[in-house]
Amino acid sequence: MRLSTFVENEHAKPRNQIENICGVLVHVKPGLRHEVHAALTGISGVEVHTMTDDGRMVVTVEDADGVWAGAKITSFNDIQGVLNVALAYHHFDSDLEGETVT
Repeated sequence: MRLSTFVENEHAKPRNQIENICGVLVHVKPGLRHEVHAALTGISGVEVHTMTDDGRMVVTVEDADGVWAGAKITSFNDIQGVLNVALAYHHFDSDLEGETVT
């Protein structure tokens, strides 16, 4: 299944409550780390947990304001100074009866 088809199918499903949490490692140009930090924390559902002097960040991303976490993570690459974005952890759960997530 193509990713776009999966995303469309997931967005079409009705949900009472969703838990979609992603742990992301973001590597940025060290000289732009504060600007990138500000840009990331300005995105709803995004939290920067730590930042090193050499430009590494540990970030969590959740679905918020009707925007899928995956779309937010993809948009990180559009922020000036971001060198690399890597998904390190993903948890997805729904409370719908009979829904199986694999």
